[in-house]
Amino acid sequence: MHELIRDITLCILFAWGLGLTAHFSRQPLILAYLLAGFFIGPFGIGWVKSQESIQVISELGLIFMLFMIGLEIDLKKIVRAGRVILIAAGGQLVGGCVLGVLFFMAIGLSMGHGGFYALYLWIAGALSSTVIIVKVLYEKRELDTLPGRITLGVLVLQDIFAILFLAVQPSLDNLQVSIILLSIARVGALVATALILSRYVLPHL
Repeated sequence: MHELIRDITLCILFAWGLGLTAHFSRQPLILAYLLAGFFIGPFGIGWVKSQESIQVISELGLIFMLFMIGLEIDLKKIVRAGRVILIAAGGQLVGGCVLGVLFFMAIGLSMGHGGFYALYLWIAGALSSTVIIVKVLYEKRELDTLPGRITLGVLVLQDIFAILFLAVQPSLDNLQVSIILLSIARVGALVATALILSRYVLPHL
């Protein structure tokens, strides 16, 4: 426990110090945080090298970042952007997947028969990091602008696509329509539950 507290303190201090440097040099804060972690981690000077500490700190950081994203994302404002989001997200996902398929097949990676290397790579290549993009938009105060809302809408649809893929990927060798429909139903139930809780339960709490 003492080692974990020490490691968290070091991470906060170095992130704060490099964050100030990034702020005055007009660079993204997320870049300063990444550099701070690399500098004091096992590949840097090694002040934070405990695998348990690194795992706990990374999980805490992700939880806080996702909490911030939840506070900043307003689905009503995103929906107001209209079908532009659907067109942009659909075009980006389809275009990214097609380019990924062509590239990874061209270098000889397998697409099926238990070796779905290219499939996983082009799915990963078609997705973006919601955490990093929201953090950058937040720093630039562009979350509430029309381009920011469109970007957030695209990210939300990408995340839904990623959830659906993760739900069906264990059964890729024997993919059936029922599995896809069941995955969509589960995602729909999860989203509906979250909306009901946020609408009728959380405001009272």
